[in-house]
Amino acid sequence: MSADDLRSYRQKRDFSKTAEPYGANRGGGNRFVVHKHHATADHYDLRLELDGVLKSWAVPKGPSLNPADKRLAIATEDHPIDYIDFEGVIPEGEYGGGPMIVWDTGVWAPMGDAQADIGKGAFKFRLAGEKLNGGWMLTRLKGRPEDGGKQNWLLFKERDPAMDTQVDILEARPESVKSGLHIEELVAPPPPAPAQPAKRTRPQPGKLTGAVKAPMPETLELQLASPANEPPKPSDRVNWLHEIKFDGYRTAAFVEDGTARLITRGGLDWTKRYGDLPKVFGDLPCRQALIDGEIVVLDEKGISRFGMLQDALGSGDTNRLVFYAFDLLHLDGWDLRAVPLVKRKGLLAQLLSGAVTPSSAIQYSDHVEGDGEALYEQVSELGLEGIVSKRADSPYLPGRSSNWLKIKALKTGEFVIAGYSESEKAGGIGALAAAQWVDDELVYRGKVGTGLDATTMRSLHARLEQLRVPDKLEGAPREILPVRPVLTARIQYSTITTDGMLRHAAFKGLREAELTTESTGPVQRIISDADLAGIWVTNPTRRLFGKSGPTKLDIAVYYASVGDYMLPHLFDRPVSLFRCPSSKLADCFFQRHPFTGMPQTVKAFETQNSEGEKKTFITVEDAKAYLALAQFGVVEFHVWGTHESHLDKPDRVIFDLDPGEGIAWREVVEAAVHVKGELEGMGLVPFVKTTGGKGVHVVVPITQKLGWKAMHQASSAIASQLAASARDTFVTTMGAENRKGRIFIDYHRNARSATAVAAYSLRARPHLPASTPVSWRDLESIDSPGDLNYTSLPRLLSTSGDPWAAINESCRDLQP
Repeated sequence: MSADDLRSYRQKRDFSKTAEPYGANRGGGNRFVVHKHHATADHYDLRLELDGVLKSWAVPKGPSLNPADKRLAIATEDHPIDYIDFEGVIPEGEYGGGPMIVWDTGVWAPMGDAQADIGKGAFKFRLAGEKLNGGWMLTRLKGRPEDGGKQNWLLFKERDPAMDTQVDILEARPESVKSGLHIEELVAPPPPAPAQPAKRTRPQPGKLTGAVKAPMPETLELQLASPANEPPKPSDRVNWLHEIKFDGYRTAAFVEDGTARLITRGGLDWTKRYGDLPKVFGDLPCRQALIDGEIVVLDEKGISRFGMLQDALGSGDTNRLVFYAFDLLHLDGWDLRAVPLVKRKGLLAQLLSGAVTPSSAIQYSDHVEGDGEALYEQVSELGLEGIVSKRADSPYLPGRSSNWLKIKALKTGEFVIAGYSESEKAGGIGALAAAQWVDDELVYRGKVGTGLDATTMRSLHARLEQLRVPDKLEGAPREILPVRPVLTARIQYSTITTDGMLRHAAFKGLREAELTTESTGPVQRIISDADLAGIWVTNPTRRLFGKSGPTKLDIAVYYASVGDYMLPHLFDRPVSLFRCPSSKLADCFFQRHPFTGMPQTVKAFETQNSEGEKKTFITVEDAKAYLALAQFGVVEFHVWGTHESHLDKPDRVIFDLDPGEGIAWREVVEAAVHVKGELEGMGLVPFVKTTGGKGVHVVVPITQKLGWKAMHQASSAIASQLAASARDTFVTTMGAENRKGRIFIDYHRNARSATAVAAYSLRARPHLPASTPVSWRDLESIDSPGDLNYTSLPRLLSTSGDPWAAINESCRDLQP
């Protein structure tokens, strides 16, 4: 806001009398608000956050969802960003005196260049609020002398799924979305009463039926919710409590004598990781407590956002963390797990009442009792995750049961973008073609034409143009232009029909990784222009792994693009090659030894194994050898943890974290971060990379002092120590049955001649994911390791650099 505009705004108001904001926040977001204002004349104020101010229009009759209704909108002075949350009574005699409520709020996006369109007098935009959604238009009227210099506009709804020609939204939804009050209920606040010291009543858990005198447990197996399609209906026999479903880290808080241990769902102790959050539990009026809850970060609308939680933890900004408490399982020597849930929550509310304020880092997760349909509908309107419905009379039972049900507000899935249709009118993209992988083939799931704002449409159109392929997408309409299936979109939809098509689908954003590691300097060129000019690939258009798979040339181009990053981790290391000579995955095989016709610059060397047998292996010695291997169908590179020059003195230890059945990617990340902390406690410097599959490799550079046998024994001991630090999370015994619900720490790659997939190597799967080194901070921001693939990774590396650039300077002694 300019100094003159802000001065004008302030001069109209006496801030000793009005609670309106003084105007200090510069903002920088894309929020909007519609205020309902009872002043000299009743009206509604539409305000859009733009370039540090709230662009404002007074709409006397209010907005209408009927496109036929053209409502007068009078441009008013810009307001400061702080005004967006203002609700209250402006005192009589003050400018605009009268009550004002936040009738609607949310986020908005222009369909073009906002400032230019406002200047032209034809301004299209989209709203995503609690009451107003979809496309809207402001068109400026020609000025008349009787208007007195005012800019008069017309506001009207565009024809789209959010329009409604039957409902008068002003009558149907008169309440404030902030407080729930009608404007008639808003009165000037009375003068503050003298402050009285708060009285705390210590809860008495022993009086509850089912409470058992017992010491507080050392660990807790959490109760989990089973999925359901709709909220359960109450009956004469069963009553239900319905809570908002949070998007964060499920956490058990073990509180003792003013301190707390915060334990993740997987049983990992993350107390230190949460900064000062554990200290706030010291304000609770108890000696001991075991509280079940969720750690989240809230956005400006109070909605939990997992991405914001990842950012906060990655940057160390733990002051933004909030612990939402929803169950109390132990209190001051009493085990409450057999007490009915409704009684446990009542006791929890009493425990928190003296310590919780609206700004506290601990909050009580409230609930709706009885029929949860209204809460479910409200959650759906707000775009929240969903609700959790719990039997009011149920005890706390470990594991998953039907006593707790989780109901997603709307189904949200991840679908491959397999093509698009063009539309000049819509800004380049008419609709996206959504698809899914089924048995390594793409299956078309329908078009997605809503949810794309102008900015996203332009950037996505530019990217998709670069991914165009000539092949037709089977099952898609003729107007669909196929693209390489490497981008994944989050799609919200109501259902998938019997013929496999999405219904009521809306685009919610791309799912893709971002690497934030800053380059320490220019990347040293290893592959020269002469090397690139010498690439020769026969049958370059032959597709691998099905009709929608990558071509042989795609693989060659990828390795040429990432070679400067990959080769420092590949040169001179004994290597095994995974070759795919045909388009069928079944024909792929490992090549560990020299082969007929291999490039001359691939070096063969001879060594003896532990039985004294002579074995010949291969290494990649220069860029020409590396690039030439694409001609031989090489898709994957697997390396030893040492160099040929010091073959029997390994320099890297690998802990392969391989998740068993039932372990989600987020849990693997949690486990990897825990392993990092344990290894650092041993004086080691761990690095991490994705495997290109479901797990991660934690890689530790070591000095070249131990032989293979001693190093394998040392890594075995460390793996056992890691497993002991979280027995419910890790296992070191091989076998699928042993790792069910756990993560297998595979240390057997630390034996002589054992290999692990190389840094930046592709994996032989239809979308060619890569085993990608990442920073520890970036690891937590990755939604799916498959997003790091043969098309996305070269672009990401060009801006981020190699997070393993300093790995060789981080070697430490490994204790035998």
